[in-house]
Amino acid sequence: MGWKRTALELATRVCALRAPRAAAMPENPRSIFVLRNNGIGDVLLCTPLLAALRARFPRARIVAGVGAWAVDALAGNPDVDLVLPINAPWGNHLVQPQSLGAVVRYLRSKETRQLAREQFDIGIDVMGSWRGSLLLMRAGIPWRLGVRGYAGGHATAQQCIDYRKDEHVAAAALRFAMLLGASEMSELRPRVFVEPEAHGAIVMAPGGGYAAKCWPLENFLSLARLLAPRRIIVVGDEADRPLGAALREAGPQMDDRTGRLSLRETLSVIGGASFVVCNSSMAMHAAAGFTRPCYALLGPEFPSARAHARQWGHLETRVLGREPERDSLAPPEEVFDILRTDGLLVS
Repeated sequence: MGWKRTALELATRVCALRAPRAAAMPENPRSIFVLRNNGIGDVLLCTPLLAALRARFPRARIVAGVGAWAVDALAGNPDVDLVLPINAPWGNHLVQPQSLGAVVRYLRSKETRQLAREQFDIGIDVMGSWRGSLLLMRAGIPWRLGVRGYAGGHATAQQCIDYRKDEHVAAAALRFAMLLGASEMSELRPRVFVEPEAHGAIVMAPGGGYAAKCWPLENFLSLARLLAPRRIIVVGDEADRPLGAALREAGPQMDDRTGRLSLRETLSVIGGASFVVCNSSMAMHAAAGFTRPCYALLGPEFPSARAHARQWGHLETRVLGREPERDSLAPPEEVFDILRTDGLLVS
């Protein structure tokens, strides 16, 4: 741990001296706040926790705090009473800058003041960071849960889970519910409340947060050509339009919808897929929510596809990429052969 991190954690502890602090966990909390201001996939992986909290505290008001880009991922979810936009400058790549000054400004922002007016009894920082810890304290939440051993801030929480790098992210989130006395655990599968579009095509999602984490575009293009003449729907946000335009070169079977769909519409398209081909991204977790077969193709930043699958994968997901014994990405021809072996290319 560097000196800057040490100093920031020390400052967080000092702030905790003046923050509200309950003497014991509320047995019948009126309201619970769950902070997950990260990517859409992270929010989907948080839905089993929300279900477990609903089962444990059926009368409590459960509120999720997520980035504005992920609010619609929780629309229609019966485990949440309210979704608040928390556009905090940490834990995502969409809010910039992410400097210390930006964090301080956010803690004084209208969103933070609105959060404080909600008067929550319990707050859970699912990612677990000193920044999230400061937000929970700034919101006046007296019983706080965090993560020990990941991004700091745990010293200001009354209850913590321990970070385990080989544990599935959804399973780790469920341990918060266990700390609060939950005995009824939901399955790790993301909960998505969207009606699938009945199209039966292959869905390809070539976008991702960082280029080094993504399977190269030329590989997606080669695979699309190998899959011809099967219909392929390409999905992605506005930033993925160039990827969709490039993939149209694979042939007339390509249905490029990048940048044209809302998040709910994108989820609906994924739900109707025969199978999904994507990076390690939101599409992988959405496919699992609909129990659709998914092939997540990793970029060069990931040293082990097996390790990544343990932490982020699902029963329906095959994660392909580098391994310690094979320092190369999965080539398109290999992916095509796997799809054929798995019986997904019968027509």
